[in-house]
Amino acid sequence: MRVFSSAASACPRQGLTTYAARGRRALAVAAATVALAAPTAHADDGIDVDSTSRYVLQPKEEVVRATMTMTVRNDRPSYRTGNYIQYFYLPFITIPVPTEAAQLTAVSDGSPLSVTREPTKDPSTALATIDFPSNLLYGQSRTLTVSFVLDGEEPRSKNQTRVGPGYATFAVYGRGDPGQNTVQVVLPASMSFDATTDAFDDGKGTGGGTVTYTATAEAGDGFWEVVSARDLDIARTRTVELGDQDVEVQAFSDDKRWLRFVASRMTSGVPVLADLVGTPWPGGLTTVREDLSVNVRGYDGWFDSSDGSIVIGESLDQELLYHELLHAWVSSTSFEERWLYEGIAQYLAARAVEIQGDEPARPRPVTATSKQAVPLNTWGDAGGRAQPTDGYGYPASYRAMEALLDGLDDDTRSTVLAAAIAGQSAYAVPGETRLAASRTGWQRFLDLVQVLGRDEGAPRVFSTWALTPGERKVLQNRRRALADYQDVDDADGPWAPPLGVRATMTDWEFEQAQQALTQVADLGPAVLEVQEAAQRHDMELPESLVALYQDAGSAAAYDELSNTLPRAAEAVEAVGAADAAAAESRNPVAALGALVLDLDDKAAAADDLLAEGDLDGATTAAGEASDAAERSTSVGGGLLAGGLVLLAGVALLGRALLRGRARRRQARG
Repeated sequence: MRVFSSAASACPRQGLTTYAARGRRALAVAAATVALAAPTAHADDGIDVDSTSRYVLQPKEEVVRATMTMTVRNDRPSYRTGNYIQYFYLPFITIPVPTEAAQLTAVSDGSPLSVTREPTKDPSTALATIDFPSNLLYGQSRTLTVSFVLDGEEPRSKNQTRVGPGYATFAVYGRGDPGQNTVQVVLPASMSFDATTDAFDDGKGTGGGTVTYTATAEAGDGFWEVVSARDLDIARTRTVELGDQDVEVQAFSDDKRWLRFVASRMTSGVPVLADLVGTPWPGGLTTVREDLSVNVRGYDGWFDSSDGSIVIGESLDQELLYHELLHAWVSSTSFEERWLYEGIAQYLAARAVEIQGDEPARPRPVTATSKQAVPLNTWGDAGGRAQPTDGYGYPASYRAMEALLDGLDDDTRSTVLAAAIAGQSAYAVPGETRLAASRTGWQRFLDLVQVLGRDEGAPRVFSTWALTPGERKVLQNRRRALADYQDVDDADGPWAPPLGVRATMTDWEFEQAQQALTQVADLGPAVLEVQEAAQRHDMELPESLVALYQDAGSAAAYDELSNTLPRAAEAVEAVGAADAAAAESRNPVAALGALVLDLDDKAAAADDLLAEGDLDGATTAAGEASDAAERSTSVGGGLLAGGLVLLAGVALLGRALLRGRARRRQARG
């Protein structure tokens, strides 16, 4: 959601206070000289206005017909000053009307009144002066009816009034005293209703297929608001394919230009946004609608995750469109603080515009010491209407996010953002989900930018733009704990510190984190022995062995590591040696011995035991395999020698048998 940059033009409430005041001052003063015996008191100044203003949208004619019925009474009595009497009268009344108001008339007691008008600084508003046929003296009253017709202007006209097929946006004004100023808007029942104020009721059916929305001003001497109406069944549509999802773009039925612009920018822009975010299009969007209701609520547009819709005004603003599309990735469903998802959306929207060769808009310059500045962590969630703090919150969020992300290269930025959207921890190992959260808060995002993004200036940016004084104090404890964590992380090589350490760092439980870090601080050399043993034998350590260290989550588990890690190093060394011995090329004699001694099976058994985390079993099995490797030549040689003896015996036996047969033949002969 982005704040509506020209809200004063669309809803000129501040300026119209002046117009109402001018109407109040339309009270002429005259003096007459009379002889008086004694002074008398005078009553309070003022006039009384009771009015009902009614605006009826007629869809077939595409006009709004307005009638303002006012009863004006002069309640300002004359009073004596010395020998003079001053008395007050009302010769005319002034009211603001839309500039394009046609057929402007005023009638009182069945007779037309003179009406003149003059422009104001607001191009949408003129000031009408209605002359009374005679001066309204003290105690006198007059009822008059002012009528005019609104035709509206085409989309993106400088004048803000719109009356078209299925949509309308126009100003409504009522002139009256508090509690005596009623404004009614009559719309077809098929149209939704929105306004710049919550003073209107929910509407009441009046028969004939219309609904009347009524507001009564309880303060001030004038009521000026802007209303918007929309019939969603009257639209020009186009379907855009985003990923494997179809999204319907709904434009005003007479605004082909907006439809073409939005559809084409969605098609070309979403792939760029996906690259910037680092994750594919997430889906969840069903419609993108042109609707001026967002403008009357003070915004340029909004993304509603509850019904999968984007609603934006009539402007052809690709940066705004990209901002709202980015809320499919970054919104209150994935981030806790508003400034995080609004800042990311605006920062990436501007980047996408640049990538596509266009010039992004320049946000209003703000500083963290501006008069309107608030810690961004206190900038509340968007409600139904723009709030005073939004004028600072939006540009400040962009500036803060620019300071955090501009220094990262594209790949690192995408990695950080993808992790933030997924709720990941900066201290998680790749693929680990147990430290993930459903939403990313400011602490988790700071960790991701500083630890994963390696941006050491991130805490300063957070402190400048986002944090309250109490939150800044926590950064001191974090700084000390993070320094100790980085020492441990450097000491244990490519492995991550134990889970218990990483969990407490993720949760910002720094006292517990430092206790755990103290316990594991001396384990680095033992961890490196395991890793170096694997490197010597070009082994890939099994996950279960790495988990012995990385999954440790308690003080008892940390203490056990001082015993477990040396045993793990011994097991890795033994298994690596056994694997190497089993893999060595062998002469036929040794191969025969290895086959007989089941050397390959013994080495494989050692590998399996190591993978299962049975360190002692793996060491024993590896020793047996290595012993078999050493004995394989002698065993093979013995087998070969025995085989030769057996062959010689067989030969001698055969020779003896042949000689015996020969003797027997000689004897018979």
